[in-house]
Amino acid sequence: MSAPLWSPDELVGGDPALDLTNTAGGAGKARDRERLTAYAEAIAWARAAGVLDRADAAVLADRAEASPEDASAALVRLRDFRESLHATLAAVALDDPSARSLAAVRSVVQEAVGRADLVRADGAFAWTVGREGSGLDLIRDRAALAAQRLLTGPDLARVRQCERCSWLFLDRGRGRGRRWCSMAACGNRAKAQRHYHRHRPRPDG
Repeated sequence: MSAPLWSPDELVGGDPALDLTNTAGGAGKARDRERLTAYAEAIAWARAAGVLDRADAAVLADRAEASPEDASAALVRLRDFRESLHATLAAVALDDPSARSLAAVRSVVQEAVGRADLVRADGAFAWTVGREGSGLDLIRDRAALAAQRLLTGPDLARVRQCERCSWLFLDRGRGRGRRWCSMAACGNRAKAQRHYHRHRPRPDG
């Protein structure tokens, strides 16, 4: 499986559901850069984000190689879910959730829960889905269950959108809230832009 590695600056969401939404988008608000252009890249992202373990990733890679058309279709479904989830959570960050995008998210979450088992761990129960039940949709199903936990838990109130780009993140700080998805990504670019505008030459007259 050949796919690019994911750096910490690309996994700034603080939650797998938010990290999935951040697999699209560039330096601005337009979501004009696609990072999941092949199913192998989706596997690499899911492995880096903790959605898949090594064994899961190996099995999915074998299945994708054996059924490339099915893998391509699964990738389209994953990206469609990602965009609906991004629209929903970006709207939540602005306190204006979209009924249409939420309905699309709910549909995928319901599918994932329908394939999941309720397992007890650390004194609580949680929905978990295995690779046998989900097939090539395993990444989407696990991301959907992460989204379900986020949407129904206390961290939803901490979801923020970067002031510079479209990425989403959890703001766990106190006092003045975070403005950027990360200082290394957007924070430094914003500082550089402010510096430029303060010190650029002014036209005569």
